[in-house]
Amino acid sequence: MVVLAGVLFAFVAGLLPVLPADAADSLVIYSGRKEKAVKPVVDAFTKQTGIQVDLKIGKTSGLANEIRMEKAPPRGDLFISTESGIVEILTKEGLLDPYQSAATKAVTDDFRSAAGTWTGISGRARVILYNKTLVPEKDVPKSIFDLTNPKWKGKLAIAGTRERTTLAWATALVALKGEAFTRDYLKGLHANDLKILTDNTEVWQGVGRGEFAIGLTNSPNYYLARQNNLPVGVVYPDQDSGGIGTPVNPNAVAVIKGAANPEAARKFIDFVLSPEGQRILVTQDYEFPLAGHVDSSEVPPLKSIKRTAVTAQRLADLEEATLKLLTSLNQNW
Repeated sequence: MVVLAGVLFAFVAGLLPVLPADAADSLVIYSGRKEKAVKPVVDAFTKQTGIQVDLKIGKTSGLANEIRMEKAPPRGDLFISTESGIVEILTKEGLLDPYQSAATKAVTDDFRSAAGTWTGISGRARVILYNKTLVPEKDVPKSIFDLTNPKWKGKLAIAGTRERTTLAWATALVALKGEAFTRDYLKGLHANDLKILTDNTEVWQGVGRGEFAIGLTNSPNYYLARQNNLPVGVVYPDQDSGGIGTPVNPNAVAVIKGAANPEAARKFIDFVLSPEGQRILVTQDYEFPLAGHVDSSEVPPLKSIKRTAVTAQRLADLEEATLKLLTSLNQNW
């Protein structure tokens, strides 16, 4: 009888669904940040909390589409994006859950959602990277609008819009200067044989190796190039009194609506905004801390930079039209 009972138990158990791990013990993160950028803070979170993290890496736009397709039920618990426009779009689509805490409220209003659905965890400026051996100091451009000068013909590089920060940069131009002006400016860049590369890594490496004199990319790439002993300099563009300022894109974090492990997701948000989490992002990834209680280390203090004044809501409203504008000019975008 004992044997039969055991067999019956095993048979019935085999019919039962496998239950998910306890919400306190696991977390699934969809990250548009590359593994080398986000894994150090994930490992520190696991060490402190014991919560095991399944980290899925991809492009921000692609992961956002997966969140749309998987909404009933979602496979991910937490989304890390590389700019704020896409999380504003997901907010409007009802795919993110609000979360506010003392940690999120320590981030300034311009780097968090008005609806409370996403929070910036670190920032990256959109800079001009240049090769010091190819660009004399007297010729270093101080504005992105200088790059249409014919002397830069065949010497410019940028990543395509698979890098979401490129789309945010172009969208900010549309917001500030209008579509007609932006179209003409982009035509000027293309007249200068602008090279559109796969990602920002190709940009900083190409500039560092001397394949291009100038690249439009994100500020941490300057430090990565220096780490590799490449002869590069950096400009935070359009800082003069009449300039539009330098865009600073927040890496944003949000709880996915219907997440299986929402409590673990909320704990991760609070951790990454803590002094320890912010310190990892600053020292490992050369990013701007956004929670306001960590020294910016080698990175210039955020308050020292004149920033482009475009809201995340405005980016969300204009990004689709901006993408159409870009691809109408060149399919490589």
